[in-house]
Amino acid sequence: MRSSALEWLRDPQDGRPLTVAEGATIVDGVLVEGELVGTMRRYAIRDGVPDLAPDETLFGTARFARGYYRGIADSYDETVHVTFDLYGDTEDGFRETLVDRLGVRPGDRVLELSAGTGRDSERLLRRLGAHGHLWLLDLSPDMLRHAADRLRDAPVPVDLCVGNAAALPFADDAFDALFCFTGVGHFPDLRRALAEMGRVVRPGGRVLFCEKNVPPWLRDTTYGRILINNNPMFADPVPLTDLPVCARNVRVQWLLGNVHYVIDYDVGEGEPVGNFDLDLPGYRGGTFNTRYYGRLEGVTPQAKALYERAAAARGESLHAWLDRVVRSAAEADLSGDGDAGPVAGDEAPTGPGAG
Repeated sequence: MRSSALEWLRDPQDGRPLTVAEGATIVDGVLVEGELVGTMRRYAIRDGVPDLAPDETLFGTARFARGYYRGIADSYDETVHVTFDLYGDTEDGFRETLVDRLGVRPGDRVLELSAGTGRDSERLLRRLGAHGHLWLLDLSPDMLRHAADRLRDAPVPVDLCVGNAAALPFADDAFDALFCFTGVGHFPDLRRALAEMGRVVRPGGRVLFCEKNVPPWLRDTTYGRILINNNPMFADPVPLTDLPVCARNVRVQWLLGNVHYVIDYDVGEGEPVGNFDLDLPGYRGGTFNTRYYGRLEGVTPQAKALYERAAAARGESLHAWLDRVVRSAAEADLSGDGDAGPVAGDEAPTGPGAG
């Protein structure tokens, strides 16, 4: 990792900046060996790659994934073609399709999760240009070792770190785009990981991730049953309910044999905003806000029929008639001119638009 890239990193435990411990080895501006110091923990740097997800912090599928990829890291590049051959697709064609879908532009800052041995990284780099910046994060230091070798002479700034997707070691809004081709199925806390993706990408940026899944319409086919039998992850649900509220313009598509979903979206800020004070036409009238916040306690069917007839007779919407009559009666009661005061035991309404 380049020492200048330290400003990007944060302690995954509390989000605070990290510092370099005394005695670290720095060669030509690259942190080669040493430690990064956080609030409550130190993180080792080995061969230029900081490990921000020590073994003792992992559990469940994350711990399994680290052990699994440790065993196949050295042979991964020799066998990965099977994933594409299985569906009559080409690795190059499919990876190019996904990277194009992300819409990376020259000069962008991109985070690649589950970067593995860097096979997609090469394609991302070609689109970033000389002024772009690519960060690779993976749970497996063994896989990243191969990525580092592959990208050693990259003309674009590249930094790597070992990390956990559920606690990304980066500041808010640090990136223009995030890319993840498979890996989501190994995240032990998927909702939190997807929230983290939205957190580290700036508003207006893009997120794309892809994972295996036999869709519902193929579950009862021989094709689907064979795939699920071989790997139960094909039966995992598509995590639409876990997407962060900042996700905008969400697209979902099944590609690569029709059994790999691709989700991509634009990053917004907080919840979407609607013009809920817009006056609505029609006999009901009112606005979305008055219909939500201004709901009354309810009346008898006979009273409801009467107020509907009365509103129609005056040429008013139901909202306009009710709002006028309730205000008039309430003001009269509160001023002492009404026929009756508040019912004993009633509590004053609270909250937006209570009434």
